[in-house]
This record gives sequence, structure tokens and C-alpha cells, in this order.
Amino acid sequence: MENNWINGKVAIITGGASGIGQAIALEAASRGAKIVIADINEIAGLATVEHIKSQGGEAFFTQTDVTNTGAIKHLLEQARMLGPIKYLANSAGLQTYGTIDTTREEDWDLTMDINLKSMFLVSRQVLPEIRKNGGGAIVNISSIQGLRCQKNVLAYATAKGAVVAMTRSMGLDYAAEGIYVNCICPGSIDTPLLRYGAAQHGEVEQILQDWGQQHPIGRIGTASEIAKTALFLWSPDSNFIVGQAIVADGGLGSIIL
Repeated sequence: MENNWINGKVAIITGGASGIGQAIALEAASRGAKIVIADINEIAGLATVEHIKSQGGEAFFTQTDVTNTGAIKHLLEQARMLGPIKYLANSAGLQTYGTIDTTREEDWDLTMDINLKSMFLVSRQVLPEIRKNGGGAIVNISSIQGLRCQKNVLAYATAKGAVVAMTRSMGLDYAAEGIYVNCICPGSIDTPLLRYGAAQHGEVEQILQDWGQQHPIGRIGTASEIAKTALFLWSPDSNFIVGQAIVADGGLGSIIL
């Protein structure tokens, strides 16, 4: 498919300074989108913008607390100056560990705020812009742990499961307006977040290799692979897909343990 569907259109990516969000920003920029990176990490965000510009793309970074409505409104004020906002990727997130016994209330609240509430707050502000501009698409980043679960990830898995349910509801509510909402449930993807998790278990490269062997494909995934999935879900080629959780996990979730 030609890239004219996204060329010159504005795409907002939360958590776009690193990991999956950064990969989505880079992939969309390579196809001609104007990129708005909303992230709390200013250094990484600005570096990503400079990389996009060095490749001939157009992008800017706005330091954004995606749990704060005022900050999100400021983000939109800046994004509008680039052109019509058509696409959103909600990819801001963090990894937390714990069970009912060990999860602190403040960690539960933080996980829910960043991994779930932020998607509600950002989508609530961005969706009217997409509507005003004739439709578009939203991709929420969930996790295979929103559908399956390992031990010791109570808050994280709960939030990611809720993202799947929220996506289903959003998809049904707005498809008739030409606003297509879906989510991606990645397996183990080589990102700073995954490497942080691996560091809790031992030597990072060895742990990543071990985790990769748990996937039927024989390896962990790349952020670029998830980014290409996100761009497909933004594109008109996917317009008959509504409110779905697209599993991109190298077969991990299909294993019977």
C-alpha cells in the first residue's frame, strides 16, 4: 500500500522517547507522518526527534505527564500547529512486580495511572481532534499479559487486561465515525522496559536469550516489528478490524503449559 494515507498527517505517540513508542514514531516518520512525541523523558525524547529530523522527517517533542489533563491539553495545542491530528499510539507504560501480598498501594496506583488511566485521559482529548479531521485511528499498547499471565505481576497484568477491555469498548463506540481503535498485545520485546525486567533475574543478555527460547519462534521480538503492526492498524487496510486485541507474541500465548 502507498504511504499517502499517512503522508503529512500528524501522529501523536505517548511514550515515544524509547521502546515500542519510539519505534512507532520512527516507522511513522519514515512514511511521511509528522510526529509528536509525548514523554516524560526529555533527553531521550529530544534525541529521538533529532534522529527523525536527520532522516528528513518532521517531529517535535513535548515533555508530557500523560496522567495530567492540563499537560495533555498543552500537548494538543502544540500538535495542532503541525496539521490535522489523525493518529494516536498510546504506548506510555511501566513495568511493576508484586502479588496481592507484596504490591504496595502506591505502586498499584502508579501502575494504573500510567498503564491505564493515561490512555483514557489522552484518548479523551485526542479523539475529538481525530473526529474533527475526518477520522483516523488509535492504537493502544497492551501486553500478552493482558490475556495470559505469569506470576508476580498483579498490577501490571490487571492494567493491561483493562486496556484490552477499554479498547473493545472504544472500538465499538467510534467505528461508525471512521475512528478505528485496536490494541496490540506484544510478547517479550527487546526494549528498555524488558531489559529492566531481565536485570531483576540475572545477567541481562542470558535472560533475554532464555526468554526468547520460551517463544515458539525461538527469540524475543523487536520494537520495529510491533511498530509495523501499529502502522497496519492505523492504515485503511485494517478498517474492518474494530476493537480487537492483536496478539504479536511469537506464539508465546499459544503454548499450553
